[in-house]
Amino acid sequence: MQNIAWLRSNWLFLVVITIGLFLRLVWVNDMEWKSDEQWMFYKSVEAAKTGHWLSIGMESSSGVVNPGLSAAIFTAMAYVVNTPTAMAQLVQWANVVTILCFLLFILYKIEKDQRDIWLWGLALASVSPLAVLFSRKIWAQDMLPIFCFLVVWSHACRKKGWGAFLWGLFGALIGQIHMSGFFYVLGLVAFTILHDYRNKQPFKWGYWLLGSVIGGLGLIPWILYILSHHSSTTLAIAHIFVFNFYLDWFLDSHGLNTMYSLHKEFWSFIKEPIVGGHSTYFVGLLHIILAGFGLYTVKRLWGYMKRLFTYLANKELLDKLTINISSTNFYLFSILLGLGIFMTFSGLWIYQHYLIIVFPFTYIFMAKIFQNRKNLFTFLVFAQLLIAVNFLVYIHTHNGVKDGDYGVTYRAQMKTP
Repeated sequence: MQNIAWLRSNWLFLVVITIGLFLRLVWVNDMEWKSDEQWMFYKSVEAAKTGHWLSIGMESSSGVVNPGLSAAIFTAMAYVVNTPTAMAQLVQWANVVTILCFLLFILYKIEKDQRDIWLWGLALASVSPLAVLFSRKIWAQDMLPIFCFLVVWSHACRKKGWGAFLWGLFGALIGQIHMSGFFYVLGLVAFTILHDYRNKQPFKWGYWLLGSVIGGLGLIPWILYILSHHSSTTLAIAHIFVFNFYLDWFLDSHGLNTMYSLHKEFWSFIKEPIVGGHSTYFVGLLHIILAGFGLYTVKRLWGYMKRLFTYLANKELLDKLTINISSTNFYLFSILLGLGIFMTFSGLWIYQHYLIIVFPFTYIFMAKIFQNRKNLFTFLVFAQLLIAVNFLVYIHTHNGVKDGDYGVTYRAQMKTP
């Protein structure tokens, strides 16, 4: 009964989540259909027909090929679907299920005093522009959110043997979907060991190790391939000082990121919607408002930084970061101070889509920032929702983004001789 009462008190955010689910499913024919999506579809269909599954996946943007599981997911889909749109729909539904699973996770696994933050964050994750974009195409990265849930859920159950085993298993598998998963797991494991040791709450590490070993067996063909082939990985010390992870985190959480897909057409997009043949610049206004929210976020972050320096000066920093912290702070610390630092100092160039791995914590972070400003946060959610809707309408009416990353839609390409 308490859960029902809590859900009723947050009905508006549940409506937003419902809208976000719809946005993931609408206009499937408008999906991206570039070389990556075509490679994944045709290779998967071929593997399903011949029974010869790929031992390695597609080459990543950093120059390293992904392990075979990144392609195996779509090969499994190819046994039940045989068209690009049907395969894309499975990806979309997987992302819908992910959001619903996180909603149940909030109800049954998150402390009552933290549930609002998680629910608000999930609502924002449901409608934020790139979060919607990254749930609608035939791309291994778009399958990361469901694995993120499995990792977080099993991690929350790590004090039990089966939970620790599944955490190890899913943790080993998520990096085989995309290499960002390796950094995600590394940060989570490192912070968990520190946290559990400091709080005298050891998890079933033996079961975790067993699950990790079993899950890691799929890496053997990939490791053999890497050892026998030249890699064109672009590592550079200069990449460290760009701090792309944190910059993209800031842009994603505020919804100021559609240029990733639109490129130079972004300047046409901000003129939307067009009413009676005239530009309204409503989307541009929304971006200005969201940039204003960014100023508030910077102010809050500066307050957090001053507090951290005070803890450091008083030699309390480690205690404040690890002892008796909430689930919200635990996962945000493990990502921002674990994954973020490991990935940044790897020397890799971090692309914006690498942050799919932290779904939905980029947006839970924003809910944490605005936890005492519910009305402001609600406005931020609807501003991002309106941008996401206008983005999908823009794609639909313009048949994609010819000069952008999105490219020409599948629907338009199928009409072209």
